[in-house]
Amino acid sequence: MGANPYFYFTPYQDDLHAALQALREKEFEAGRYDPAMQMAEPPAYMFLFAFPPDDRVPGPGPQHASIEDALEAAAESGTRSILDIMSIAHEAEYSAACPLPSAELEALFGTDEPSRDLVDEVLVKGRRLLGRDPEKLFWDRIERGQGRYIVVYDGAEPDEIFFAGMSWD
Repeated sequence: MGANPYFYFTPYQDDLHAALQALREKEFEAGRYDPAMQMAEPPAYMFLFAFPPDDRVPGPGPQHASIEDALEAAAESGTRSILDIMSIAHEAEYSAACPLPSAELEALFGTDEPSRDLVDEVLVKGRRLLGRDPEKLFWDRIERGQGRYIVVYDGAEPDEIFFAGMSWD
């Protein structure tokens, strides 16, 4: 099986690490991670999951005592979710999300302050903007087990954070 992308929008906080941890906790509590999804009745799988999740997307609830227990249970292939991203980093590294550089934001969106609609159109729906391919400029550059984040704007103000990653397997 190959790596699969996952992605989320979460409310903006100045403390990016706190925003990431809140998102991880929310997805853990919903049970939207493997192997919890596989334990649901009927079983489901994160590689078939329709991202980004929202409150209307059900999950089986947490099937482990903690995020750490879920990570241990998924040690061979990862959780295929934001639970696999544990921290914020300045540059690409495993189990961490780093910012997308301004030059790459400009190449993808034509701005370094993209709106939610713009991020959704280009990265979620795959629309080519400025003739540029989001697969090559974004998704293909994320290695297995790594993540990226983009601060999403409403006008001139930060409003959300888009977290994206690639599963381990």
